[in-house]
Amino acid sequence: MIRDYAPSDAQTVLAINASNVPEVGSMDEDKLALFVEISPFFKVVEIDGEVVGIMIGLSEESTSYGSSNYAWFVDRLDSFAYVDRIALIEGGRGQGWGQKLYREFQQWGTDSGRSWLCAEVNTEPDNPPSHRFHLKFGFREVARRRPYGPDEEVVMYEKSLRKKDR
Repeated sequence: MIRDYAPSDAQTVLAINASNVPEVGSMDEDKLALFVEISPFFKVVEIDGEVVGIMIGLSEESTSYGSSNYAWFVDRLDSFAYVDRIALIEGGRGQGWGQKLYREFQQWGTDSGRSWLCAEVNTEPDNPPSHRFHLKFGFREVARRRPYGPDEEVVMYEKSLRKKDR
């Protein structure tokens, strides 16, 4: 099941996140506390009482977040739902949880009046499964950036949540 994050999930969330670096950015207790404060969408996947996945979504109102990738969308768009990270343990993958989380976040974005669904995915180091997932989910590539130096690159993805653009 997908449910809201609870404080009792903290250590498991940190471990799941750590097991998914570099596909997602690192997270320590301070960053987790920031996400708890600023994330309008912070969900966990729980199977048989065990948390096996997380998704953290932000909006244009989460401006205290220091990510340059997030800031890139803030500079371009007035209204958006931003996928900061999604991570699953190895045994939780391939069961459709990613699609379910994205659908729920997309619905949150639509219901809260956001115009765009946004995300970025590494190209250096490359993450081909994530690129396939985003393209299949209806995202389009809008830019490539090197926010962390010459050895790392990300693709910036957007998907319209406005009915006329879908």
